[in-house]
Amino acid sequence: LLYRLAASWAQIAGLLMSVAGVLLTASHGELSRLLALDVNYGDAIMMVAIIVYSGYTVGLRYKPAIHWQSLMITLAASAFVSSLPFTIAEFATGSGIIPDARGWAVMAYVVVFPSILSQIFYIRGVELIGANRAGLFINLVPIFGTLLSIVILGEDFHAYHAVALALVFGGIWLAETSGRKQV
Repeated sequence: LLYRLAASWAQIAGLLMSVAGVLLTASHGELSRLLALDVNYGDAIMMVAIIVYSGYTVGLRYKPAIHWQSLMITLAASAFVSSLPFTIAEFATGSGIIPDARGWAVMAYVVVFPSILSQIFYIRGVELIGANRAGLFINLVPIFGTLLSIVILGEDFHAYHAVALALVFGGIWLAETSGRKQV
């Protein structure tokens, strides 16, 4: 919409399918919960994060022509500096917690995989296929978050998870295959 890029009806249908999968995940299979604003705090944060990340994706269109490592250093330094006041406040109020070995391992995982590697791949993906196509892949974040909670935390897998997974993957597939230029 912002850049007046043409989209086929199949691409729009794919977008709507993948968004429906995200909403199904966030509502735990009961879409009526969204209308009642009965969403747990973590799912609400995830939905806001997807909206913010969409803006980030559009903003990548205007990133300066710098090496990916320079961009990552800038993003990481900005995140570090902006988190310092919150860290200081937590320890000043006595709420700060020093991680144990498991906490450090989780932190190392988060730093390496979701924070650095995924960003590098995502930025490169935006460069290769454009923000309008890459942005749709943001809908995989809550799906993989749910799958990780099932595998790591032992949460139950429900039928709505399977439907949401099919909707998101099917929507991305539909949008991507219908949006490719025929050669």
